[in-house]
Amino acid sequence: MRIHLTWISATVFLLGVAPSCVKAQTAAKPTANKPLLSTGITGSIRASGLDDPQYVLSFVPIQALMLRAARHPVTKDEIAKALQGTPVSMRCLLQLQLLRRDDNLYRLNYLLLTAQDQQKMYAVADRYGRSLAEAFLAHRGEFDEILRRYPSAALRPQLMFDLVAGAALNWQGLELTTQLGYRVHPPRHTNGDVYFVHSDELGANLDFTGLYLDSETAPGTRMSFTTFGDGPSLPRLEGLPDVFDGVESAVAPWRKQPALYEALRSEYIALVLLAVDDAGQVMNAVAHGTNTDATLVQLSIPENRRNAILHLLTSIGYLERSGQRYVIAVPVLTRTDRPLVEATLKLTRDIMSAWLRRNYAPMKHELSDLLPMRNGLPFSLVFSEVWHYEFGFATKTLAEDGFYANPRQRRNRYKGYVPLVWENSLLKGPGN
Repeated sequence: MRIHLTWISATVFLLGVAPSCVKAQTAAKPTANKPLLSTGITGSIRASGLDDPQYVLSFVPIQALMLRAARHPVTKDEIAKALQGTPVSMRCLLQLQLLRRDDNLYRLNYLLLTAQDQQKMYAVADRYGRSLAEAFLAHRGEFDEILRRYPSAALRPQLMFDLVAGAALNWQGLELTTQLGYRVHPPRHTNGDVYFVHSDELGANLDFTGLYLDSETAPGTRMSFTTFGDGPSLPRLEGLPDVFDGVESAVAPWRKQPALYEALRSEYIALVLLAVDDAGQVMNAVAHGTNTDATLVQLSIPENRRNAILHLLTSIGYLERSGQRYVIAVPVLTRTDRPLVEATLKLTRDIMSAWLRRNYAPMKHELSDLLPMRNGLPFSLVFSEVWHYEFGFATKTLAEDGFYANPRQRRNRYKGYVPLVWENSLLKGPGN
């Protein structure tokens, strides 16, 4: 369905952490089984290999075990049988808090939504999401007035999408729902990572086209690159950071050798981050008027790298040529845009706070019979996913109503998503 919190979580913060929950056998037997679950992370994670729950849950026998545990407690023998032929150990499952011991049985201990759970959440969130959109539409004039401060009139609809659908409903919404006590804060793990893992059973057959609930971010030293969009737009081949997704296929042949896989991935990522910094320098410079080949030589980027990143940025449409000048072609936020950003986020926070106070209790009541709660998990954990569904429907309604750019309009270059380049000090970014 989507990568839940971001390319930044799944890729950029992999820093060479040695796996600690490895058993003697480290090579899984090839399997032709189809995946049963899709898994993501909410928060930020540095770990990889067998310290990464996403990697552990990529093995189909482990996925089958988790689905069984979702429906009833499992025995030690059931677990041992499921682990055969995988590099995963019982200790690994407990250490990653995917299972918890309950006397002589083991229960599911993380957020897993069955197909039936997802279908019910989808139907409920559709209604509540439309209500949330109406709360924003009531302030349409105020948003339009704030966005008039942005110098490029042509880019204001895209920037409105980035700020409201992305920075506000997605990033700020996750932070706000945690602060208000509606959503559990991702726990801190032993290596310092702060995240929780979540899985969806495949086969729910839900349509996420136009539900703009996903963000993909690559952080640079000064400027970061994000795309906000719907799940079906992934991978966003003309967006940063997804344009660098070739890293994943480059290291795929080593996936079943965790130590080497981790080392190769970390090396590739170091090179990608260098390119991200180069791109950030160029976009920031052009935004401030340093916008010709002759003036861009003053940047602290070697000529070969500068030419390569300019070629990439023009190829994916982030920059355009106008005579001898480069022109910004996607929304870019720099320090001069701080008043605009702060005014937008204050207004969105007020709208969301009032709406949540009215609607959280009835939502909780309608969804009280989801399987995670029957496994003893709190609704505040489940609400992280509920909120994504809800603000997803809200973003769709706002796009279709013309409140901001509609990424699914045919004439758009970027199908199902909108890019954003932003100075790090302006937004909190993903990871809440």
